[in-house]
Amino acid sequence: MRITTGIKAAFCFILCLALIVSSGCTPPTEDLSDTLVIGVLADIQSWNPYLTETKFSEDLLALVYPSLAVEMSDYHDHPPTFAPALAKSWDLGSDGLGLTFHLRQDLVWNDGQPVTADDVVFTWKAQTSEEVGWYGAYTKDFIDSVEKIDDFTVSFRFSQVYAYRLMDANEGLIIPSHLWGKIPFSDWHSTDWLPHVVGAGPFVPVGHVPQQDIVLGANPSYRLGAPATIDRVVWRIVPDQLSLMTQLLAGEFDFVNSLAPEEAQRVEADPDLQVVDIPHRGYTHICWNTTRPELADPRVRRALGMAINRQTIIDTVYRGYARPSAGPILSTMWAFDDSLEPLPYDPRQASLLLNSAGWNDTDGDGTLEKDGRPLTLELLTNAENHMRQDICMLATRDLRAIGVQATPKTVEWGTFLSRLRDGDFDGAVNRWVEPTQIDLEDVWHTTPEALESSNYGRYSNPEVDRFIEEVADVRDIELQKELYGQIQHLIVADQPYTFLVEGRKLRAISTRVQGSIQNDATPYFNLEAWKLP
Repeated sequence: MRITTGIKAAFCFILCLALIVSSGCTPPTEDLSDTLVIGVLADIQSWNPYLTETKFSEDLLALVYPSLAVEMSDYHDHPPTFAPALAKSWDLGSDGLGLTFHLRQDLVWNDGQPVTADDVVFTWKAQTSEEVGWYGAYTKDFIDSVEKIDDFTVSFRFSQVYAYRLMDANEGLIIPSHLWGKIPFSDWHSTDWLPHVVGAGPFVPVGHVPQQDIVLGANPSYRLGAPATIDRVVWRIVPDQLSLMTQLLAGEFDFVNSLAPEEAQRVEADPDLQVVDIPHRGYTHICWNTTRPELADPRVRRALGMAINRQTIIDTVYRGYARPSAGPILSTMWAFDDSLEPLPYDPRQASLLLNSAGWNDTDGDGTLEKDGRPLTLELLTNAENHMRQDICMLATRDLRAIGVQATPKTVEWGTFLSRLRDGDFDGAVNRWVEPTQIDLEDVWHTTPEALESSNYGRYSNPEVDRFIEEVADVRDIELQKELYGQIQHLIVADQPYTFLVEGRKLRAISTRVQGSIQNDATPYFNLEAWKLP
């Protein structure tokens, strides 16, 4: 049953008492009928958006701080478009290297100060400061300067023409220069940011009890749209997934952003809840270490992929909430080549491919050998993810059936990441979550030995390198798509990854919530318009 009004009122009173020290709030007299309660597993990292690296922190802070524009979730059909936000309009210079933003003149921070071009310039300085060390600073690599033209006009200057200038300029939230500019960048990492937060988004912080609750209230100064219809939003932090599900099914949460596939059926059975099922911008794969002698031959990698039954993985691990993956670009992206088909499950053909590559069971012991060396592989994944562990077990069973002595190996996340970076693995079960900006260089371009990248399998194909470099300078969308198609076909032919599945994003939302628009951009896409009748 959902919490009754009387119990909600008591909870609100207790919660505000707990928050008095940190936020100065006074106990309300109203109940929680206008409070949305969201269940989460982790706390916010920082109230400064340039000192955080978690998606949850970014999504929450986007409710507090404004952005120049709002990225739309239309990347399925073409590169994503943008809607006005702090910037009412923008235009490119005739040489393609200048981008000028014209800001709205009626926006204010919730302390009453106007939002101006000074805030945009200061934000860029913070984004590119080595003392701050923002993890997204690479998105500003091709921006040479950001200059104030007048109080409501700001100009970005780029070092080169490329397709994602607007996206890179827009990356990151705008922060208040009149307050934060007084704090040296060298002190940012030691500053308690909650007392310094002023926002221009639909919500502002009301209080924060670390590892317990985060509370946002409707911003009465919000002018980018209609005021929030919900007075207060509480993110309640719980220690584990079991507690999250228990409290969700007990009616204590109105929204949970992430469900495991096995939990969806229980949620669907609850008349007070519904499951939101949307495409996920991620694909699970096995990355093969192409520097291993056993894995250097593309025929071997293709054979390994054909020996693994994806449908079994979809049915047992994902409970049907997934589809086979075909290549390095998601099937939901505009640049996906729909002539590609997922690698078929064909153990017999896999065995023939291995035979053609010189791997045979010459002594009849059930294990393939070549030059007296058995075909043995370790499948590595991180111990914190039970779904990847299950995939490892299923893949191991399938590979053993064709004479490959595969062994699953789980390690904690830090060790897993370290071994990937060091190339200390045979095969690794992992998942990439893709941005809406298609950029294949970090994973698929040949990486010099001294440079760090996400090309953990040390894949190298000169043709792929050439096309990746060429597409970066192309502005025409149709030509981009053609080049991306050639890249996809080359990579799929080489099979440096076994592309397994594209999963679904599963969320739970209370039936009492109305007006929610759910997409894979952010779980709180239009939170200010959600209603609790």
